[in-house]
Amino acid sequence: MSEGIVTDDAPGTSRPDVARIATIAVAAFLSLLGAIRWGVHAETLVVIFTICTLVVISRHDFERRIIPNRIVVPAWIAVLLAQLALYPHHWVEWLVGSFGAGLFFLAVVLAYPAGMGMGDVKLALLIGAALGYAVVSALFLGTLAAGLVAAVMLFKEGSSARKRAIPLGPFLAGGAIVVLLFL
Repeated sequence: MSEGIVTDDAPGTSRPDVARIATIAVAAFLSLLGAIRWGVHAETLVVIFTICTLVVISRHDFERRIIPNRIVVPAWIAVLLAQLALYPHHWVEWLVGSFGAGLFFLAVVLAYPAGMGMGDVKLALLIGAALGYAVVSALFLGTLAAGLVAAVMLFKEGSSARKRAIPLGPFLAGGAIVVLLFL
């Protein structure tokens, strides 16, 4: 074997983490779309940061069925502070968008705790901070997409699909990314 070549069966090595590579590729592609859409402005950095964070959170939610606090809470604070710094005259929009979305999802969690987790509430805070009043569109799109997937599952699998859980975070993140890139 030549030096510098690592094989899959060499001790202590493993195959490249395909999910990690896919996450990076998706985040890079969507960030490029965000940079093209928003141009060379300060808010473009907020958009790119938000997109990358949402992609990483989606991967975690798909794999582990959890939205990690160590990612979503600092991202929410960073995005909210950045929005307030960039657009201080829109402070009401950022706060109402963030806390309004978070409170709405908190009410849903309190009404039906088995249906959603607190990670989704914190994700709503982040999406609200990034989008302001447009959070309503993003959450509607994400919830609609999740509902369509659930309907397809019910159609294919029947009533047994009611006991299967699907992660809501990636759908909410997808709705937010659609709003950031296209609306």
